[in-house]
Amino acid sequence: MSRRSRIFMSLVACSALAAATVAAPATAGAATGSDDTGGAEPPAELVDEFGVDALSEPQITEQRSLFGGARESTIRIGPVIAEAHEHDDDDHDGGHEAGSGHGTHGDGPRGPEEKAHGTHTTIAAPVPMPCWLLSCYITSVEPDLTYKDGSRANYDTDIMLHHAVLFDRSREDITCADETLGLAGQRIFAAGNERTGGQIPEGYGLPIGPVPLLWSVVELENFAPEAQAVFFDMTVEATPSLLDSGVTEVTPVWWDVANCTFDSHHHVPEGESTTTWQWESTLTGTLHAAGGHLHDGGDTLTLHNRTTGDELCASHADYGNDPAYLGHIDTMTTCTDGNLGTITQGDTLELVSDYHSHYPQHNAMSIMIGFVEETD
Repeated sequence: MSRRSRIFMSLVACSALAAATVAAPATAGAATGSDDTGGAEPPAELVDEFGVDALSEPQITEQRSLFGGARESTIRIGPVIAEAHEHDDDDHDGGHEAGSGHGTHGDGPRGPEEKAHGTHTTIAAPVPMPCWLLSCYITSVEPDLTYKDGSRANYDTDIMLHHAVLFDRSREDITCADETLGLAGQRIFAAGNERTGGQIPEGYGLPIGPVPLLWSVVELENFAPEAQAVFFDMTVEATPSLLDSGVTEVTPVWWDVANCTFDSHHHVPEGESTTTWQWESTLTGTLHAAGGHLHDGGDTLTLHNRTTGDELCASHADYGNDPAYLGHIDTMTTCTDGNLGTITQGDTLELVSDYHSHYPQHNAMSIMIGFVEETD
């Protein structure tokens, strides 16, 4: 199917959904997996390949105007019912109190010395955007995982945000356009439990069309013996394009050691290791912002332009900054200085992932998302 045909079909299939979602957001009390979703069905690519358990419900809970016509919106997806975790032989201490039984004891400088063990729940949800009937530019996204009362959900409450990914189904993905994953749409934002926000430098923005065609996939890991109801929250800043023609469009580019797979997992051994992945650029432009995602044991994720010899971005992991993380990874630095370097079509970009893990991992991740101003 051609790009134009796929975009047209997405518009036809999703226009009614978008109107219903934005005009009449779902109520926060609706249960995950209920039939009260306005007839919306998650895209087949997300259900089949990501192992989606249920369709969750979105709503815009708060909006406020910012200087210059921009708008800040709080988007809430949920409640997501994280399935209860039953004790198994892999639980090292067998405990089920908050902060026990999931690899939090014997902490080292790069996360706990034992692997976390919990039960995974994955949901899909449409994402309402605050620019209905107007094209706009997203300039900032801040993710979080919370309970109904707004308190934060984290390792200290026996749950974690394993990952969340946002797709724009009106556009093709840059690095997976010809792969099955590309059918899900362009990957525009992702977050792990460290909850790194995406901030694009002033004067630049991620374009979103007048009909929201955004979907999210959210995976949780619950360590508690009982189910937990949580919400995936995003604080989004957006500027209507009609109000600020001075904003320059940037293109999101996803670089991934396990690129074009639906779980992005790769193996790292115990101890120090380096994993690399290369991509021949299909675009020309200037990289203005980038940030990485690693798991426990991760040290640094670095993007190089091997053709020019430039280092474009180094995203560093850190631990021990927030007690709620119980020693797990809680910080990834970002590169947002504006002009990080140029990329030319045909250049070889290399992603280098450095881990120092206390144990072998079969589901490590090494992902970086960058925002490029295309010039050709």
